[in-house]
Amino acid sequence: MKDTKTRNILNKLGTVKQQKAGELYPQDQCIVLDPQAPKPLTPHDFTTYKIMIVGGLLGYEKPQGRTKTLITDKAAFATRHLGNLQLSIDGAVFVIKAISLGLKLEDIEIAKEIEIIHDKTHSTILPFGYPVIDNTPIITPGLVEYLARL
Repeated sequence: MKDTKTRNILNKLGTVKQQKAGELYPQDQCIVLDPQAPKPLTPHDFTTYKIMIVGGLLGYEKPQGRTKTLITDKAAFATRHLGNLQLSIDGAVFVIKAISLGLKLEDIEIAKEIEIIHDKTHSTILPFGYPVIDNTPIITPGLVEYLARL
């Protein structure tokens, strides 16, 4: 992380490193989650790989291929995808955990988008994939309240 202001904010949440992932971790132990990867993530992947790198490049409703351009093409990491939908970052991490526990990607229900209704006239559409359990999307705690304040 080169930007000092962002690094200072993130330091409150965890450890921030300036090195690239390829400098920090053995490449044969890592998978980059890349929507353009040819193969899906499977439970078997967790017998070989110990580190999952989530791109964190969410920001456009239609994927721009930035994970491939900025990460995958510049390192020798294995790559996997989490299906055809662009997932929210929190949703991607949830799906990764579920797969690590033995679920298959095709057995995880994922909503194409979700709508958060704030009142009779206002709502927010989140145009990213979110995992669903018992008809309820799995959303980071506090996100709905945060969006209501905007």
